[in-house]
Amino acid sequence: MDRYNALHIRQSPNLRQAIADTIENDTALFGYWAGLPSVDVCKVVAATNVDWVVFDGEHTPMSPTLMAEMIQTLRMYSQGRIIPVVRVPSYAHDWVTWALDAGAGGIIIPHSETPAQVRASIAAARFPPQGNRSFAPFVLFPGAQLAAPEGKTWMDVASDHCAVIPQIESGLGVENLEEILQIEGVDAIMIGPTDLGNDLGNDPKRVAEAIERIESLARQYSKPLVGFVPAESDIVDRFKAGYRLMTTVADVVVLKNGIETGIQKSRDLVENYQKEERQRLAK
Repeated sequence: MDRYNALHIRQSPNLRQAIADTIENDTALFGYWAGLPSVDVCKVVAATNVDWVVFDGEHTPMSPTLMAEMIQTLRMYSQGRIIPVVRVPSYAHDWVTWALDAGAGGIIIPHSETPAQVRASIAAARFPPQGNRSFAPFVLFPGAQLAAPEGKTWMDVASDHCAVIPQIESGLGVENLEEILQIEGVDAIMIGPTDLGNDLGNDPKRVAEAIERIESLARQYSKPLVGFVPAESDIVDRFKAGYRLMTTVADVVVLKNGIETGIQKSRDLVENYQKEERQRLAK
């Protein structure tokens, strides 16, 4: 993943190219879903073999400052090997800017429903002339931090690198998806199956048809899919369906399962010992 770095680690890595390469090379990027807003957890994750990390700003209460510290900690402690992505609370300009200024490689836009919303998200993520992202004078400083290929500025690099991933979670989003997929600057599509199901009345047939339509249109327009795939038995099927960015572990799940497994093993060892002792004494 080092090959997707900019010339300075404080700049956003090239998630757009990483996504494009998954299509060209028929590969996938495997990641981790961060639900615990903790810099210390980021230090641990940075020592693992994940390709990318999603910081969930939609469902995890965190300040913009903490989000920025988490992004930069992950980048520094992984030596630029892991790409951070932020699911921002909305497509509003402020959170998009904070995430990308901190060095995220991309943003996931939840509840994307209309082409206008998606265009606004893309504009917030790109500097002029591609968009209207505002120059931040207190983010990068003269010298190595502003390094860029000859003929480009760091702002050109940022616009080239930062991916925009709309998340489809409603019937309206599905209805407008074909137009959304044709918007320049959409790099991938994420499905929110639970919220989509709620919006469609949790009718299994309607939900299955909606997901099938999303997957079909994504293939038609050569856009990879993004998804949380915690079950090992689903990974190959998702890959076949066009999922090229998968988060297969989440901190809260790993923590819960790890604690329960460790405690249960300890109990089983003691219980087995007691059982053996009773059998020995009964002889």
